[in-house]
Amino acid sequence: MEHFLNSSGIQIIKSIVDIISVAYLFYFLYKLFENTNSISIMKGFVFVIAIYAIANFVELKTLAWIFKYVVGYFVILVVVLFQPEIRRVLTRIGQSGIAGIMIKLSKETLNEITKASYILSEKKMGGLIIIERKVGLKHLLDEAILLDATVKSELLVSIFYKGNVLHDGAVLIEGEKIVGGAIIVPSVRIDAVKDKIAGLGTRHRAGIAVTIETDAVCVIISEETGSLSIAYDGNLEYSLSYEESVRRLNEIMGLE
Repeated sequence: MEHFLNSSGIQIIKSIVDIISVAYLFYFLYKLFENTNSISIMKGFVFVIAIYAIANFVELKTLAWIFKYVVGYFVILVVVLFQPEIRRVLTRIGQSGIAGIMIKLSKETLNEITKASYILSEKKMGGLIIIERKVGLKHLLDEAILLDATVKSELLVSIFYKGNVLHDGAVLIEGEKIVGGAIIVPSVRIDAVKDKIAGLGTRHRAGIAVTIETDAVCVIISEETGSLSIAYDGNLEYSLSYEESVRRLNEIMGLE
């Protein structure tokens, strides 16, 4: 009896771990695809699988036969339709693991970033601030100017001042430190002469490029208009007010 209870208890623990693992995997995938067109495709797949299950249950043989082939080629469809997202998943897992280690950003540091963004916006000084999160961005520092400075609004503004040799590139913030300046995003270096996304400049394209394959957050200030934008998860929230940018950054960084 005791052996049975022990075996039963172990099985229950295994089942709980199994359920939690699957739930976390689905949550991880949902957060990865959230706010992208891919989430609609995923919902479509779930709908197809649900119809297939119902057709089998009520014995609608013709409908079940049709959906059987759709579900049978499910893996191929996923690879074709989700190729960019699969690459992002593998990149993130490879660099930070499924859980990853979130680099914590204090409320004070985020305040310094938003304050600098506001000053740059008011003075129409272009800037690109990359905030590292789980996925490491050390590769961006290969040809950058290495720094090791506490994040201060005055320093960020001075970096993007036109007379500063660092002003043309981006800065990378890791935790409480500015770790690099004069960063040129590799994909932008290659594609800068190509058609611009929605008529936006190189800084905006660089910000989008960094966030496509990583979970970084980019704050972008337009040199032409002084507008504030945030790039996150491959999307661009363009021309935000100062208050909107502060609210969104706090939301994204989990500092509400």
